[in-house]
Amino acid sequence: MTLKTVLVYSNDDGFSLGVELIRAAVAERVSPSEVEHRVWFHEDVGSLAEDYLGHYNAFMARLFDYRPDVISFSAFVWNHDEFTRMGRIVKRHLPDCRVVWGGAQANSRRMAAHLLREYPWLDLVLRGEAEEAYPELLETLARDGDLGAVAGVTRRADGEPVHNDDPPDVDLGSLPLVFTADRLPLEPILRRRPGAVLAYETGRGCRQKCRFCLYSAPKLRAFPMERIERELSYLLDAGIPYLRMCDAHLGISRHRAMEIFEIVAEHNRGTVVDVYPDVKHVDLDYVRAMNRAGCRVITLGIQSSDADTLQLAARRFDRGRFAQAASLIRRHHNHALAADIIIGMPGDNADKVRDSVRFAYESGVEKVHFAPLMAFPGTDYFEYAEQYGIEFFDFQPPLVVKSRGFSAEDYQRAMVFAGRVEALQDSAPTLLRCLISAPDCDVAAWAERLDMGSGADPVPRVEEAELPPEVRRLLLDGLAWDAAVRAQRATTAQDPPGLADDTLVEGVTPDAVHWADHPVHLLLRDFTLTFDALPRERQGYLFPRGGAVGYPLGGPLLAAFEAAAPGITVGEWRDKTRAGSATELTREVCDSAFRILHATGVVALRREG
Repeated sequence: MTLKTVLVYSNDDGFSLGVELIRAAVAERVSPSEVEHRVWFHEDVGSLAEDYLGHYNAFMARLFDYRPDVISFSAFVWNHDEFTRMGRIVKRHLPDCRVVWGGAQANSRRMAAHLLREYPWLDLVLRGEAEEAYPELLETLARDGDLGAVAGVTRRADGEPVHNDDPPDVDLGSLPLVFTADRLPLEPILRRRPGAVLAYETGRGCRQKCRFCLYSAPKLRAFPMERIERELSYLLDAGIPYLRMCDAHLGISRHRAMEIFEIVAEHNRGTVVDVYPDVKHVDLDYVRAMNRAGCRVITLGIQSSDADTLQLAARRFDRGRFAQAASLIRRHHNHALAADIIIGMPGDNADKVRDSVRFAYESGVEKVHFAPLMAFPGTDYFEYAEQYGIEFFDFQPPLVVKSRGFSAEDYQRAMVFAGRVEALQDSAPTLLRCLISAPDCDVAAWAERLDMGSGADPVPRVEEAELPPEVRRLLLDGLAWDAAVRAQRATTAQDPPGLADDTLVEGVTPDAVHWADHPVHLLLRDFTLTFDALPRERQGYLFPRGGAVGYPLGGPLLAAFEAAAPGITVGEWRDKTRAGSATELTREVCDSAFRILHATGVVALRREG
């Protein structure tokens, strides 16, 4: 009799690289006459957020219709509670169905034992990488074999958890292909989730062994380059919208990373490819290769810049190397570089979190993301929480309340500070850049002074600060730029009409120009510019409707603006612009300036007659 089995997974995109690898491994290694295997992405049967009761109703309808003999849940913090409810439903209605738990929430013997003691409805836990162990488990259950021989399984014996040997590291070269037209057609995925982000890995493992990280267990290994080229060419030639390289160390080595960039560059047809580069590999050639491939850097990991905190976390972090890599990426590649900082690390405190934020900005990072420390099952900070003074909630996610040196009061202060920094980044990014460049302007202190309770966008009160007049002027320029961007984003893009000589200039609205005492656009382009190096020159900016680009009002644009007057034709306007320009202008350059002025609403044009 064929064993009916189901693997359940849940995420926002309805796609999981890990699940697809397991699906392919089962298809290749398990006879369909012995095991009928299905994968359920639970978003397909209703959103938990949008329809709480309907979500579980849909699951039960599918469950009772198929009536599996084995149901496995691949669990992580975001679906743990949902899956525990589903597991209870399964065992209550189908008591003979075996319930198996795997995934990141079952990554250690201690956690596996905890799960079996905590949940009487749970039958088996599968630890570690599953591409080889899971097919073997299904075969053993189908044949009613010895479960004690399946590596990675934790089971009950006389009511107590018993652990089989740990599974060996998976040989990545032996895994079946996933991204091929016959194995994984893309059209159904993109029809279900048009904006789905497809994950991809070129290697597995991490050379760091950070005590807070769930991904530090497997050793560093690389997929064969032939496989990478074949799968990437399939994905990119298909023109998928988003692809995320989720390697901890892209390509594992610098040489392989550069080769992967060449593959992506050859096949990319407009896919947004996100990467997490290894800062040890980053130099100017590396950044240029990323550019040619159309890749972008989402974030770099800082976590903490404090040496004592990093030592406790067993995290190797070279501040100088990070700053150099961030500077290269920010200057030559990515103008929205972000970095991660963790709140609640043993050895850290609220003041050290502030120092980490300062370090991030000094390194060229434009946006800081904060994450509360979580005691992930299987990590040292979970296994040896008492040793590090860690207290955490007993629900998922296991948020840390306090740790050694990081008191509960520190935690509260740091979380408030993080909220204010994120508000400053979102509501006043140009002001933030001006603050970073200005002397004696502590961004952390400015963020803490934000008024978060007014209901409006929280913006610092520059006028009330005790500052040198020239610094105050720069900060006011930054505030004005941010206000103009917010205003023009609220408008609708309009295509200007064609420019003909008989078109009349009906009106001029000079108040559409935003004047600044500094060339703010230079500051936004080059994060290395400091206040002392920033030229002092009054400049006007135009903000086109529907975009976020500012045009410096100089050269042809300034001449065209000054030539504009009610009641003259475009031909007269063009002649007046050329006469008022310091350099000789072509008709094409003049018309480009006219279109910019019209698109921004500075002038209105109408046809004669």
